[in-house]
This record gives sequence, structure tokens and C-alpha cells, in this order.
Amino acid sequence: MPINSLESYLFERKLAGTGSIEILTNSVIGIDVEHYLSRIYTYKKEQALPAIGGIPTSLRDYIQSDLQTFQEFNIKPIFVISGLNTQLQMKNYKTNELSNHEQHLESVWKRLVNKDPSHLHHSHNAIIENFRTFNEPLQMRTLINDIIKMFLEFKVDYLVSPYDASFQLSYLYNNKNIDIIYGSTDLLLTRVDKFILGMEFQSKDFRFINKNKVLQELNLNERQFLDLCLMVGCNLQPETFPIFPPIPKPNPLQPYPQLSYFKIGLDMSYQYAQFSNDTSSLLGYIMSLNNNKVLDLYYRGVSVLKYVPIINEEGYVELYNVAMAKLGITGNIDFLDIDDEEEEEEEERVEEGEDKTKTNGGGSESASTNARSVKVPNDIHDIISQRLPPELYFYQSIGLLPLDLLESITKGQLDVRPPLEVSLSDGYKKLLTSRNYQDLLDYQYNLITQLLARYYQVKKIRVKYWFKDDVLELNNRLTPPIFKRIDKFFIQSDESEDQFQLNKFFKDKLTGDMTTTKQIKTCEDIISTVMLRTLYLYGILNDKKEVSPLAKVLIKFANEIDVSQQEEFEQFVLLLLLLQSKSIVLNEPSKEFTDVSNYYKQWGSSSTDQPQQSGTGAQYKRDSISQEDLKKITLISRIFSFNKFNIGPINYQGPVSRSLLNFRSQIEFLNKNLLNSLQVVLVDLIVHQEQNEIKSFESKQDWYNLINNLPFYKSINNYLMGVIGEIYFEICAKQKQGDDEVRKKNAMNHLCDFVFQVNLPTFNINVHGINAINKDQLISDFKKSVSFWGKFVKLSEITNGIDKNLISDKFLEEIKQTDIFLQKYV
Repeated sequence: MPINSLESYLFERKLAGTGSIEILTNSVIGIDVEHYLSRIYTYKKEQALPAIGGIPTSLRDYIQSDLQTFQEFNIKPIFVISGLNTQLQMKNYKTNELSNHEQHLESVWKRLVNKDPSHLHHSHNAIIENFRTFNEPLQMRTLINDIIKMFLEFKVDYLVSPYDASFQLSYLYNNKNIDIIYGSTDLLLTRVDKFILGMEFQSKDFRFINKNKVLQELNLNERQFLDLCLMVGCNLQPETFPIFPPIPKPNPLQPYPQLSYFKIGLDMSYQYAQFSNDTSSLLGYIMSLNNNKVLDLYYRGVSVLKYVPIINEEGYVELYNVAMAKLGITGNIDFLDIDDEEEEEEEERVEEGEDKTKTNGGGSESASTNARSVKVPNDIHDIISQRLPPELYFYQSIGLLPLDLLESITKGQLDVRPPLEVSLSDGYKKLLTSRNYQDLLDYQYNLITQLLARYYQVKKIRVKYWFKDDVLELNNRLTPPIFKRIDKFFIQSDESEDQFQLNKFFKDKLTGDMTTTKQIKTCEDIISTVMLRTLYLYGILNDKKEVSPLAKVLIKFANEIDVSQQEEFEQFVLLLLLLQSKSIVLNEPSKEFTDVSNYYKQWGSSSTDQPQQSGTGAQYKRDSISQEDLKKITLISRIFSFNKFNIGPINYQGPVSRSLLNFRSQIEFLNKNLLNSLQVVLVDLIVHQEQNEIKSFESKQDWYNLINNLPFYKSINNYLMGVIGEIYFEICAKQKQGDDEVRKKNAMNHLCDFVFQVNLPTFNINVHGINAINKDQLISDFKKSVSFWGKFVKLSEITNGIDKNLISDKFLEEIKQTDIFLQKYV
């Protein structure tokens, strides 16, 4: 979050200047990705995103359009993403306690279930609900990998900072790596004189903030301003001090009440300065509150602002004030007294026998022997977080390590939070608490902590689930360690290429010795070796290099069925893992969550053609079709939901399904866990330098290529194709007259004309201001889903022939009967 309520105050006081993008020609601009997205996706955009999952449907169009503007003026962008959270940013939740965002999602879903369709007055009012809260930005953590993939596709530079993006951008700016910054008001807390707050790419202008002008207008010095920002709350210290009044409760006249905490705090600072004649800082005012908790929060906030880590030009991580001192920026930096500094240097010479000047408390070395040492608190690790080796921060900076995993290592606890559907289903709970998942966590943490100091190797990692009091304590100390168990597995081929393909891996790579004494050099060999070792962690490959039935299924499937798209093959792998978990029966309708509202499934050109049922939850009852057809449609919609609906509305308007969201959450859980395993195995391979020279990569393009070839890197698609399948086949099944061709035509017309209103230009508009959904695109995506279904049927037959525990004879017969039902209408 930016500085609480400051931005609106700056615009009220007309402290934001205006400029043309043209004056930025030939410059390098550093962009805070979270702020960039917050300017695009205001509260009124992507309102259904938490209800459908995935990334914003219009994100690619926006990024592509903005990059074209930069290209027009020869502006080079560098996108910076915030990394780990500090201790102040982490929140510890009680059992069954939901965050404000999660509470909002739960209440919206409940309102949807309780809505009575008979009270609707106009089209599509059935689901007009905003699943986003008024002042909360997009959940950035879930978008990082997809955004990085887009940056790689568009060939733009990016950086995942060690902690806060604003301070990383400040370093890059002062080090002359970039010419200007596009970021949030948090930049006012750094050593930046001016920055861009907002960019209007259509009108090709921007709004900028001059820090000196702001301080002069507010009549505050920099220390007073920093203290005030800590009181109202900012990104690195998000808690507003309890001295401010609470935000009023919503009411019909003011559904989103706001308070200008910054303005209130500013009045407090003026009154304090007038009363005490103290214009140096607000510390005296905070101490006068006689509240030890608030005072401790203040001290911690000051420390975080001064010493938050950044990654420097050489790729090493150092504290912000230390980096600024090296650049000759000494304002508001605490240095050691000369006597203390000389005494410390003498002690270091005696202890180490070397003439070095180091910072106190383990800080970075001074820029030169003549530079003064920066004061660093001895307990700074308790305030920010425990320190990791610089090499891991480098891998984090390119998106090679998952933030949640690193954060849990420094914190000592992995917090498992609710999925998007919020409520807990039996299937999702079974996945979370399964022995396989716990073992994989042991392996992942063991692989990473073995690369760290012994402190981390013996440190226990706790797993805290939101739904139960019991805390799981992982056994990440394994004997022998995991890297010793997997270091014998290699895949090397003299004919390998620089691109990894998952279907080719299962087709060709799981035969032979699976070991080599040669160097593995190509991207295909590197990722293949990582994939092989990950299969071992999953029990799909054993010590004797024998593969499990699941691998045999994939080998036969890859050899017999043409699945050329990597993403499609990944989806089949995840589907088999889901079947193996036994967490869900694919054709069993959900008893815990609602499907698509009947509002969208009434046969006719409008919702008024048939009488509507009244009563709570009536719009979700499916009494009009048989249980046999219901099972078939459930299976079809879940398989269809793997596919992407290639649309890009800025605010999706259409049906949603909580049951399909729950199904997606289970697939996303498997995908994330598999990716985490791949990433830690790859880092282990790099660090141990086992028959590879990855560490010697000189070009960032080599690292980018490695990231780009990692399978399972992107998040799962939203489930909208599953919604289309559910509506289409239910409409087909409900029609009592006409042949199959007529039913097919009616069902498709119903989707186009009523559900998605393709002929209405203002419905589901995209970034270009037109309807993002057209009939040709809908039919094309539908055909792709039908093709995917056909491959699923063949996969089921192969699976049943190899392992009936995955797909039994009975289930295979049900799949075939469903296929007969589907083929009637396609």
C-alpha cells in the first residue's frame, strides 16, 4: 500500500505537476509493477477476477499497448517487482480468522446464493457484485510468474527486488541506472527528488511529484514527514497508529467511507510543533502518548525505512542507507562517531589481521578506506527478516525462487491461507493435509536449507493451516539429504536443443541410464535433468530408475497422442496428479459449492421466457435435468475448464461458478507445488555445480531463457470455458423439440446472444472499447475444448489399461458414456 491517503491530498493541494511523455524520449524508466497495475486496475475494473481465478483477462492487452507507447518514444522500461515482506508487513492470523479481503469474498458469495432471481429488473443483474474491495489492490503474489512470462515474451527487463520495490528503484535512480521512476507515494520516503505518479498512455502525458515542493507546501522537514508517514501507514509499515479515529461504517449514502488520515496527522503535527516548539521530528509527540506498543512500532518503522535491503549493481544485497552512503548521499544517515569508528577498526585489525573498514552490526563494507561507517542496529534482522545468502537473492531477482518458500524460511513458519472460494471443501482439505504434500515440503525445505548456514538446517519450519489449531512441524533435516539422493540423475544428449518440451521429455528421455559423466549444457538437458529429479521427489521414479504407472501412462500418451502445445501437456500431467490424489471424483457434482446460476440456463432468448423459481438458492437448483446428465455435464465442464477462453474484457460480465473455482483451486495447488519442487531442484543443481556451468552464464538472456523454459511456471487459466461447457450442454439437454443440429444451433446462439451478448458493443468491453467476445472466437475456443476432451478420453483409456487405481473400469465406462453424450451436440 502507498502512504495512506496521501495521494488524494496531493491532488487536492494541486501538488502534482503535468508533463508530456514526449519529454521522456530516449530515457530509461523504472516502473513499480504493483503501482503500475493499481493505476490500470482501479476498483471498478476486473471486479470478477477473484471469482474466476487466473490473471486479469485484459492484462496482456494493457501491457502490450503501453509498451508500444514506450517504443514510440524510444523509452526503455525496467519493471521492478516487490519481493519478500518484512516482519512489519507479515500478519499472524488466528485459527479460522479471515483477512478483510477473504471476508469480503465470502460475503459476496453468500449474497449471490441468497439473491432471488424473481426480483431481477434488468439483464444480467443476477451476478452484478464486486468481488474486489474498495481500497485493496490486486493480489500481486499470484500474478508474478505470469507477468514475468509476459515480460520475457515482450523482451523487456524486469527485477524482483529483495524487499520493497520503491527503495530498489530509488537505488537504481541514484546509481544512474535509470533516468526516472514511475511509482507510488512511497518513493517520498526514499532519496528521490522527483518521480512520476501516474501515466495516461492514451493522452500521452503524465503526472509527477516534486519532493521538495511537497515538503515546502506541507511546511515539514524530511524527518517530520517520515514520522508522519509511519503514523498513518505506508507499505513497509502498513499499520495505522491507533491514535486515529476508525473509518465509519458503510451506509447507503456513503458505501465506501474514507478518512484522510494524512490530513488528520498533519494537523496533529502542526499542533505539536506549535505547542512544544519541536520542529525536528514527531518522536516527542509519539513518546508523549505513553504507549509502549506504538513507540516500538515507530522505532521498527524508522529502522525498516533506513535499512531495508536492496540489490546493488554487482548483484549483491546491502542495506539501503549503506548503499546510499556509498553513492555519496549522506543526508539523514547515522554514522559511527569517529572515536567509536577508530576503536572498531582497531578491534577488527586485531581480530582479523586485516586493514578493513566494516559497518557495525554486520553491515556492508565501506565504499573506501576514507568513507565513514554507517550505524546499523545489531537486531536489524529481527526487525526486517533473517538474512539469506546473496546468491539466493539473485535467483529470487530473476523469478527463479518462490517468494512464499523463502519467506517461510526466514520466518520459520509457512502460513497456508484459504483459496479464492474461501470456504474449505473436503477435496481441497485432503490435498492440503495429505502425506504426499507434507513429504514434498520436507524435500523442498531440505534442498534449500542445505545451501544455508547450519542455523537454517536445524531450524524447524512450522506449517500453520488457517482452519485448525494444530501446527505441523516439518522434518526438513533428512538423512541422507535430498541432494545426495538425486545427484545421480542426469539427462544429457548430444542432439539436445535449447528449448525444453514436456511431451518430448516423456516421449524420449525416460529410457536409458538416466546418468552421464558429460557436462549438461543446453537448456533442454538442464530442464530435463531437473524434471527427472523432481519425478523422483514425487515417487514417480525410484532409486533403481524404474518409473511408476503414472509415468508409464504419460510415456504412452506422449508417444500415441499428438499434444504439441506445452501448456496442454502440462494440464494432462496435473489431471493425472489430481486423479492420483483421490481428492475429488471428476464427475461427482459439488455438494459444497454452487454451479452456474440457472438464470443463464433458461432456454429462450431472455430470462423472462420461463417462470422463475423463488426462494433462497432457487436459482442454483438443477431439478430440470436428470442426475445422469448432471454427472456428465459436471465432468465435461471440469475438463473444459482447463482450456483458455481467449478474451480480454477489462471488466468481465457473465456467469461465475464457485464449484468450478474450487476445482481450479485444486489444480492450481498441484501446479504451484510442482513448480516449487522444480525451482528448488534447479537451484540445488546450479549451486552444487554438478556437471554444469550455469553459474558461468554471462548474459541475462541465458538466465531469461532458463526461466522461460521451466514448465508449470504460469498459473492455471480461469475456468470460463468450463462455464461455457456447462451452459451449452445443459441447454442442449433441456430442449425437448428439434433434432441434434437444431439443439446445437440454439445452444450456441443462447451463449452468444443472451449470455455474452456479442452484438452489444458496450458489453464486456476491452481496452479498445469494443465487446471483447465475438461469436467466431467463442466457437473457436469451444472447438479447442472439444479437441482437448477427445485427448482426455484417450488418456483415460491409456490410464485404465495401465493402472486401474487411477481410472477404474466403471469410471472409464462413465467417461465413454459422457463422450457419447458430448458427441451428439458437437
